Amino acid sequence: MPTTTSIPEPLVSRWRVAVTRDEAAGGALSRALVAASFTPVACPVLVEMPPADGAALADAAAALATYDWIVCASVRSVTALAAARRAPWPAGVRTAAVGPRTAAALVAAGATPLPLTGDTDGADSLWTRLRGADQWPGRRVLLPTTPGGRRTLSDSLTAAGAFVHELEAYQMTPRPARLIAEAWHTAAPDAVVVASARVAVALVEAVGAGQLCGLAAVVAIGHTTAAALAAAAVPCAVAARADFADVVAALAAERARAVAP
Repeated sequence: MPTTTSIPEPLVSRWRVAVTRDEAAGGALSRALVAASFTPVACPVLVEMPPADGAALADAAAALATYDWIVCASVRSVTALAAARRAPWPAGVRTAAVGPRTAAALVAAGATPLPLTGDTDGADSLWTRLRGADQWPGRRVLLPTTPGGRRTLSDSLTAAGAFVHELEAYQMTPRPARLIAEAWHTAAPDAVVVASARVAVALVEAVGAGQLCGLAAVVAIGHTTAAALAAAAVPCAVAARADFADVVAALAAERARAVAP
């Protein structure tokens, strides 16, 4: 991807990195960036909103013990379930998570036994593990989702014979393009971390692919996000895993290349 070879290292070490995920000041990604001598600058593209049917979420959260499996694709889905539940997480219900951060959130919520995860990040890898983890016909599976998410897990579990309760746990709503563009120009980033495929599409629509191509680095969280950027002709680096430490490592590698002789 494009790199800048003439930037002095002291300046490069102060790269301003646009944080496109919806997180508060000092959030997890921002803290990881600061620890690696980057300057995070906020440019949220999608914002989290409550589900359209909060009562349905509350009912499902109260009935977690009635499911054989709870399969979560994001930390936000775990957080939404735990917040809606008015009792401890039920012991013995099997759980599965797309990625280590989601697994850690399930453990923090009280899930036992430990969540099943894929060998790599992503729904495809998780389904590879899930496929042989149980006899699926008749199994009751709770799948908290957000509108517009990938359907790999839902479709695969249903095809295997499971009864899948797909539940909207939260919504991620694009901000108006004008506000995204204003935040982008205020941020004046040298690099950007693109948090999802939906973020990639909305960001390109708001600021243009040329703005992203002109940066010193674009890092995608996951291969699905990278594919969305590629479709817009935006080159990017891809974090090894959907983990903030790996995201920052990918960004640091781009910074090192930028100052290489």
